[in-house]
Amino acid sequence: MKYFARLIEELQNLVKIHRAGDTLTPPALLKSLQIDGRRVSYLHMGLDKSGPAVLLVHGFGGFFMDWPRVMVPLSKRAPVYALDLPGWGFSEPRDHAEGLEDDVAIIAEFIRQNNLEEVILVGISYGAAVAWASAAQGISKVKRVVLLNPMPPHPLRHLKSLLYRLIFFVNRFEFTARWSSRFLTKSQYKWVCKENLKNYRLLDSLYLEVGFFVLRQPFIYRNLHSHAKKAFSINWEAWAGKLRDIQIPVTIMQGLDDKVFTMASARYLHSLIPHAELIEVKDCGHAMVFDQHKKITATLIHSLRKEALKITET
Repeated sequence: MKYFARLIEELQNLVKIHRAGDTLTPPALLKSLQIDGRRVSYLHMGLDKSGPAVLLVHGFGGFFMDWPRVMVPLSKRAPVYALDLPGWGFSEPRDHAEGLEDDVAIIAEFIRQNNLEEVILVGISYGAAVAWASAAQGISKVKRVVLLNPMPPHPLRHLKSLLYRLIFFVNRFEFTARWSSRFLTKSQYKWVCKENLKNYRLLDSLYLEVGFFVLRQPFIYRNLHSHAKKAFSINWEAWAGKLRDIQIPVTIMQGLDDKVFTMASARYLHSLIPHAELIEVKDCGHAMVFDQHKKITATLIHSLRKEALKITET
């Protein structure tokens, strides 16, 4: 907890010394590694222990600070990692942001460089798509995935939120993506956050301040544009076919009050993955890591016990 308190202090100082629109200096307490010549930043909590590690992957526009409510209790039981995908948060962007396959490659290399032998991979929204794609690609160290309000194949067919439809439309074009990122206001950012939450009061002022600064970084528009463009052009049928080959356990948790993706989209994803478990989560919007962090933590602790039992049996 002292480590996390120091990190909060660093983030508070970061907001004081930067202006919206600056490229942010990563907090000194964040760890980092080099992948394809680019810095990938991540938060690591928990001592190295035998058994699986938990790797947490944020969604579209997110960063490592989405996860502390889950990380703190989990870190008492397992090593826990929350990375910023390239071009988001405090990680450096690629020269050319591509698609889902590139972020799957980042996950595989992150696992390799951290010498993780067994991983429970957890993702929310787009991060959940990275998680199911990693399982579909057969990353050997990934033993189980947990998908929180996941983005399914053919996401634009399932996207419920009119606000997010507008975001994807505006960012589909590079000029408007650059313009929307540059002129994003704090009020607009709060509006997006409210769209994500059942209980908006769970968002603290520091998260709002840092999250706003993160999305105002000058390189962010590249990811906004790339993800919006790829949503229209990815071969989703091919990915849907790959999902049927997943052999490891998959848990899907879907918020009943999610304004972005619905139970219908979760059921569609569930139908594509053999033997997947689908859990309906009450009183939960899209930002499940805030609305129902205790439910997520309990589910992940249960998953850790299952994986530990497998190790014992073998």
